[in-house]
Amino acid sequence: MNELAASYSSAAARPALPMLNVRIAWRNLWRNPRRTWLTASGIAFAIMLVVFAMAMQLGQYELMMDNATSMLSGHLQVQSRDFVETERFEDTLPGATELVRLVESWPSVLSVAPRVEAFALASAGERSFGAMVVGVDIEAESRTVRFLDFIQSGHAPQGPGEAMLGSVLARNLGVGLGDEVVILGTGKKGGMAAMLLEVVGLFTSHQLELDRGVLWTPLASVQEAFGLGDEVHTLAIRTNDLASSADTQRALADHLAQGAPDSPALVRNWDEVMPELHQAIEIDKLGGDLFFYIVEILVLFSVVNTFIMTVFERTREFGMLLSIGTRPWRIVALVQWEALFIWAVGAAIGLGIAALLVFWLAEVGLYMGEQLSEYTAQFYMPERLFPAFSIEAFTNAPLVMLVGTQLAALVSSVRVRRMRPVEAWRAAE
Repeated sequence: MNELAASYSSAAARPALPMLNVRIAWRNLWRNPRRTWLTASGIAFAIMLVVFAMAMQLGQYELMMDNATSMLSGHLQVQSRDFVETERFEDTLPGATELVRLVESWPSVLSVAPRVEAFALASAGERSFGAMVVGVDIEAESRTVRFLDFIQSGHAPQGPGEAMLGSVLARNLGVGLGDEVVILGTGKKGGMAAMLLEVVGLFTSHQLELDRGVLWTPLASVQEAFGLGDEVHTLAIRTNDLASSADTQRALADHLAQGAPDSPALVRNWDEVMPELHQAIEIDKLGGDLFFYIVEILVLFSVVNTFIMTVFERTREFGMLLSIGTRPWRIVALVQWEALFIWAVGAAIGLGIAALLVFWLAEVGLYMGEQLSEYTAQFYMPERLFPAFSIEAFTNAPLVMLVGTQLAALVSSVRVRRMRPVEAWRAAE
């Protein structure tokens, strides 16, 4: 105690007083190592838990977005403005060949898949079911999405008169590979559209609305049967980076407006095409943030208690420092330095453990189990979850705990400003 007082007294006129405060603060931490380690461990636990959980959460979102967009929709879509609002068959994009060329010429666009979508009646024998007939360019689809990976048997349609059905639709129609399906619908000009298709492939996507209601066939066949000519309903686009797809959307919209001023084309990002997925992610993120803040607040309560006990136990020490002329704000600064060091020790431990877990699971993944495979597929999730190494995940919790720890120390030590040396000595007796 006398040595500490002598240090403060002799340092009153020194210009290097802040450095002296730093050294004294570090030494003060280890006057009660058990308390220091318990407090630092609490901070480390909160940071490790929040960083790891946030990394898993962000990794889950990246997987959901990547799987959902690469499955069928693409990162961006170009459609007629009227088709987006009404989904009428008549609202098409004219001059599809030139439009595809314009879109593909943009630097950040990797591939474009033109599609025609027509609701029709699919019949086989005495069974009939409504289905969405999707005319596609198989080569372009294979470069843009991974829907062809879901082929259960057979192969993708290559030539005229071939079709690939969802497994549930095929079961409802009672058809298999090699059987024929009759398609009846209404053409663009109001006439009857008819197609006779041979089933050459079956797919299972684990998305019920797709498996029971979608039929794929070559684009040219649908355009001819439904009287569309060089018109399509949708251009599915894959960009070189999903994270920056919104920037590509804005730039591509300007590019198309310059190249085809009269075109009704509307460029939409994936979150506009699949708003339900975007909303689910935002809601889940909000719930996760609430959980993280609750954990951090609970740990900060223990930090506040630690510094309240520290100030109470050192009342006599602070009173002595005040009696020899030490300004109250210097004592408060000393406690702030101690809080900073406790946070640094806890943050280093917490971030170190979290980093090891994140890097390890980024390689091996977290296996969800066979029973959850169908459930996770409904949310565009694979069987294994992988965390994301994100700056947000590794900085959010440490910064929150830093601010909270400093505030906890400040609230606990503010009573030093009202402390009187004589009363402090008496209170400590």
